[in-house]
Amino acid sequence: MPFLNTAYRTLQRELAENGVTVLVAQLDLDLPLTDGLTPNEISDTSSPQLSSDCLAPHTLAEMATGTSDLFVPMEKITAGLPNFQPGSYLRMWEWLEDKVNSVGATQAITVRVRYEKVLPALCAGTDPVQIRSSTDPLGYGTAAMVARSSGQRALALDLMAAAADATAKLIERYVRPEQYKARRRRPYGPKRGIAYL
Repeated sequence: MPFLNTAYRTLQRELAENGVTVLVAQLDLDLPLTDGLTPNEISDTSSPQLSSDCLAPHTLAEMATGTSDLFVPMEKITAGLPNFQPGSYLRMWEWLEDKVNSVGATQAITVRVRYEKVLPALCAGTDPVQIRSSTDPLGYGTAAMVARSSGQRALALDLMAAAADATAKLIERYVRPEQYKARRRRPYGPKRGIAYL
């Protein structure tokens, strides 16, 4: 199981680094008013708190709690939040020390968090693998680690290559439907009847 979980985490990282959205989840959090302001921090210990499977948020959007308004995207700040007075909306956020920080708002706000999630470790043979069609990459990756730990270096290298190939094909399977239109490069040189200036 330790080898299988290592292969599982490796596959999750490969998928995330290649933009596969299978590891993205969404959560709506209601931020109530306390002494006239919403909380200015959402973390693993705050109330409300981030989901326990949240690795890092991608985007946040907000709306006034209890309304039928549309969610409005919030701006992600990377160089520290500005020293603004709280307004009726949060408007901006930053991810710092595993917390979502904001200036706070003067009305109750519902925040929609889209985030990269971490899948739970596999503990038993009956635990579900939450990445579809991942049998080959996980099987080859696990077998490669077993072969390497038993000193069979050549076999381990061969199995690692097979795992990498299976992973690349899985990524292609996920990414291809997101490529809506085929692109062809424009050929160089003049075409008959067209003058390029």
